[in-house]
Amino acid sequence: MSAGAKKAKPSPVAVLFSGGADSTAVAVHLLGEGREAHLLTFDNGAEKWLELAEYKAGFIRKRFPGACTWKLLDSTRLFRELAVAPMAEDIRRFGKGGNLVCCGCKLAMLSEAVVYCRRSGIRELADGFQRGQGYYPEQTADYMVPADRFARSFGIRCIHPFWDRPGPEQERVALAAAVPPAPVQPWCLFGGNPILEKGDIRAYVESKLPAMRAHVASALGRKRG
Repeated sequence: MSAGAKKAKPSPVAVLFSGGADSTAVAVHLLGEGREAHLLTFDNGAEKWLELAEYKAGFIRKRFPGACTWKLLDSTRLFRELAVAPMAEDIRRFGKGGNLVCCGCKLAMLSEAVVYCRRSGIRELADGFQRGQGYYPEQTADYMVPADRFARSFGIRCIHPFWDRPGPEQERVALAAAVPPAPVQPWCLFGGNPILEKGDIRAYVESKLPAMRAHVASALGRKRG
């Protein structure tokens, strides 16, 4: 690079943002790298206090003015189609435990995020997943491998910046940027379900992919394959 050449601007990134400690740290980390961050929060129709996520995002936007935006996206219809309407049948097919409903919620969020990224010219989507949180079914390889593959089929790369980093690092990252690390996030009707049995997570995810592809293709104006 010549002395007068300008350094390429880092590409923008979208973040699955709840206002919790994980997504807050990821957003701050990426913004600290000089990236423009689009914080995406989702209304699945079973939540309240969604304004808390916007409130938490406000601290980040204040710390990184002009580089951070917050959006509330509606995943209600797809969440109902993927996870709520077929819940009883899914429990029978894929194992006991309504916890897989949370996988369906994440899949609906992923689908809407892919649509947002494609429309916004964004090619990377970040989350706060961690290896040590495998008690959440959506933070296991059985979920992540097919979900990441789905996003890639639409040209979106999923990234997990804190996957191999211990939880305490999140607090340090947020505090270093003068952003409160404590979770300030919406409450979901399904969020308190204990995970008693994970069931067949990969089969559950794979069963939802055709409807997800159809939804994204329709939203982007593509012909269904």
